[in-house]
Amino acid sequence: MDRNMAYAGVAVVLAGLLGFNWAQGRGALNADEPRPMTQDIAVVDVGKVFEKHKRFRARSEEFQRVNKEAEQELKKLAEEGQKLKEELGRQKAGSAEFARIQKELAEKAAEFQKYQKEQAERFQKEQSEAIAVTYKEISEEIQRIAEARGLRLVIRSQSETPDLKIPGKLGEWVNRQVLYENGLDITDDVIQAFN
Repeated sequence: MDRNMAYAGVAVVLAGLLGFNWAQGRGALNADEPRPMTQDIAVVDVGKVFEKHKRFRARSEEFQRVNKEAEQELKKLAEEGQKLKEELGRQKAGSAEFARIQKELAEKAAEFQKYQKEQAERFQKEQSEAIAVTYKEISEEIQRIAEARGLRLVIRSQSETPDLKIPGKLGEWVNRQVLYENGLDITDDVIQAFN
């Protein structure tokens, strides 16, 4: 009997507290009611930030210019090699001129390969450095904005739908992390900081 009395007492107290909360207009749990929420999560389209980042775009344009110059040099070396090859074809095998041209052709081929390898390594190194520096800048700016706004979590998002005709892009889109967001995107704020 004592146990039943204890249950009854607890039930009365809980009913009284719930009744008081409902009378006050608080504590009603309705899924359709808008609830005031503190925004402590945001999303950023990092790809879009890179695309709009002025210094990164300037570096990319400079890379393209230098790359075109390197391509022109490679084209020149290839043309020189082709001329030597044609000249070699006009010489008698075993002659001194044939041996000289053959040696020069081998040197041109080695020069071409060395230059091509050096340019590819230089381009890759410079591009990696530019991406790393820019990513660090972007990360620091995201952190600064997050701290200023009291955000506790910033998630990478993809705001634009990729070309779904490309198989790899379809998989990328289907596997994206953020499926829906409303008013959480701070991408434009981050872009504005760099432009």
